[in-house]
Amino acid sequence: MKNSINFLKNNSDFIDRFLIIFIFFIPFSLSISIFLADFLTSVTGLIMLYIFFIKKNVESLKSIKKEIIFFLFLYLLIFISLILSKYKDYSFLASFFYFRYFLLSLAIFYLLKKYKQFSIILCKSLLFTFLVIIGDSFFQYFLGYNILGYKQLCCAGELNHITSFFGAEKKLGSYLVRLLPLILSLIYFTKFKHSNKIELLILVSVGWIVFFTSERTALFLLIMIYGFYFLLSKEKILFSVSIIVIFVFLFNFNKDFKGKIIDGTIKQSQVNLFFENSPRPVYQDIPRLFSYEHENLFFTGIKIFKNNPFFGSGVKTFYKSCADLQPKFQFKLDERNNRLVCSTHPHNTYAQILSEIGIFGFLLIFFLFIKILFLNLKIILKKNKNNLDKSFFFINLTFIINLMPLIPSGSFFNNWMSLIMFFPIGFWLYINDSYIKNK
Repeated sequence: MKNSINFLKNNSDFIDRFLIIFIFFIPFSLSISIFLADFLTSVTGLIMLYIFFIKKNVESLKSIKKEIIFFLFLYLLIFISLILSKYKDYSFLASFFYFRYFLLSLAIFYLLKKYKQFSIILCKSLLFTFLVIIGDSFFQYFLGYNILGYKQLCCAGELNHITSFFGAEKKLGSYLVRLLPLILSLIYFTKFKHSNKIELLILVSVGWIVFFTSERTALFLLIMIYGFYFLLSKEKILFSVSIIVIFVFLFNFNKDFKGKIIDGTIKQSQVNLFFENSPRPVYQDIPRLFSYEHENLFFTGIKIFKNNPFFGSGVKTFYKSCADLQPKFQFKLDERNNRLVCSTHPHNTYAQILSEIGIFGFLLIFFLFIKILFLNLKIILKKNKNNLDKSFFFINLTFIINLMPLIPSGSFFNNWMSLIMFFPIGFWLYINDSYIKNK
């Protein structure tokens, strides 16, 4: 930390120091206040506009022209959906100012290109944040409350679960899992001191905490990350044993978690019906990919999309579109018994993209997902993997887990979710640029 402070004093100009400080605190601010995180992001965006348009410092952007064009095309689709939307009052702020998230990515890329030391600062920022949250989560689990006095969250008929600084919001597991690939990527890239021990400590600690958050989507994504990690790690045996120990401990010493995570999921999706030889039960009891509630939300998203196939109904207009569609919806009692269900979003990334920005937005995002998945498959098949390969591999995972189809998700255009997605993109832009040059 002392080296980082000296770097700020001696090696960076006045404007860049503010950028570095703001970006350093964004990961932690995401865990305590979305207002603070959004404020830091907005100020960072304003500084970047000053650097690009007033200081005319755009030299670093020449190497990422394709990526900038990709985002501008996405932003254009969002802007067109706003213009065509019937709900401009609901969609304007989220649509018009969406570019600030990409400015955050560009700020991180700009600092990485200008200062080699910034990758260390970024790594320390994530490590500091993770260690504080991990420590606080353990504190809350064993004592029943965290260092700010937030008690474990509990609901009638459900398990108590830890939330750390998130208080009444079930975001702890999602937060740790979605930023985990970034911290792994930074550890490999910077060749951080005692990296193997820190890496294993974080992987095991995050695994333990995610179980006790009772967030099933976060757990599914974590298992995916473990699977990808297993393909690259030299310490496969040690890591595998550690994960097996966690599973055995959790499911043998706390039967309620097995009931919640495994039995509850099977009951909601009713996948057990695939293996039954008896005649199919009535329409309410057929196997489903999601729970009945999530399937209805997905069904609603598709109905809204069919009414606005090209550019959607507008960002963050799912509830209004659904409410307007309900009186016109003719319910038919069919095999799946799907109904329109109005919520703030459809709880599925692609159903939301289709319903809110249309087919062109869907194709753009899905193309990105497939491309990143293909890049990682190429790295897996590569015989001799160096640290840059591994760093690129893990930063690619941020796209894969955030854009994973067919699982429940948060709102794609939500402030918190957008910051979680765009913060790693700045480092991805830098690694992608480096990776192409070192081919």
